[in-house]
Amino acid sequence: MDAVNAIIPLFAVILIGFLAVRTGYVPAESLRPVGEVVLRIALPALIFLSVAGAAPGEGLQPLALLAVGLGSLAAFACGVAVAIWGLRMPLRQAAMVGLGISASNSGFIGYPVVQQLYGTAEAGRLLAHMMVIENLVMIPLALILSSNAGGGGSVRAWALLRDLARNPLILALGAAIAFQLAGLSLPSHAARTLDLLARMSAPAALLVVGATLATLRPQGQAGATAVIVLGKLLLHPALTLAAFAAVGGLPAPFVLGAVLFAAMPMMSVYPILAQRAGLGPLAASALLVATVLGTVTIPLWLPALGQLGYR
Repeated sequence: MDAVNAIIPLFAVILIGFLAVRTGYVPAESLRPVGEVVLRIALPALIFLSVAGAAPGEGLQPLALLAVGLGSLAAFACGVAVAIWGLRMPLRQAAMVGLGISASNSGFIGYPVVQQLYGTAEAGRLLAHMMVIENLVMIPLALILSSNAGGGGSVRAWALLRDLARNPLILALGAAIAFQLAGLSLPSHAARTLDLLARMSAPAALLVVGATLATLRPQGQAGATAVIVLGKLLLHPALTLAAFAAVGGLPAPFVLGAVLFAAMPMMSVYPILAQRAGLGPLAASALLVATVLGTVTIPLWLPALGQLGYR
């Protein structure tokens, strides 16, 4: 019940952002710069602080990256298979279905939820692991498969690599790893400054999620929407849990947090990415339904995991 009480206010902030934009009280355009501030300043500060400021041995964990990657890749493969053989989609569209099932909204929803349960430091460390897999594995994989299936794959692959090299989250992560490998330590004033920037990310991100949902124009395709939504909210976390169980060697709270990240709805930019494959309206429907249904499924994962010994 404590976990539910911690999560409900977060989705209430999403609802506030949704209503503010849907009623016209706040123009949608005015919240887009807030999202840019979160993406380009607050989340990079959080990731750098979580990795560079971690004690020796508490930064990125190879076993955790392996488990998160295996769970996400398994979810992606299941999504692609169902889309091709069940929904009769071509590969370029099936890859986008797989992405919707396997990549969470870790920064804008996952981090605020896990922060409420585990605090800023642990949630930030978990976020760094998720960002590595999502930005360096899942998104490139889906976009490359979709691009190659549609022609012009090599050109788009180079464009993707260029975008990754400019991604502020990847740059922050790379800088943090270099900082830690160099054996440097953050001065207290720098750590407090980064912490102040990091703490603004949660409420601002949730408002932006609500504003994004208010601007979506979902359309039909109930069967495909159900596949993506149920795959994201149920299959992805279940496969992530199985991957951690298979890899082993990680503490139960870390596993629980990673599974909760996997149980989040898909990323806010999912409809934009899927638009390239002609699935923009379907992705918008899936994002809206998954975010609403997540208010029910996310709290249910907590007692389920508790019964399995993850506390």
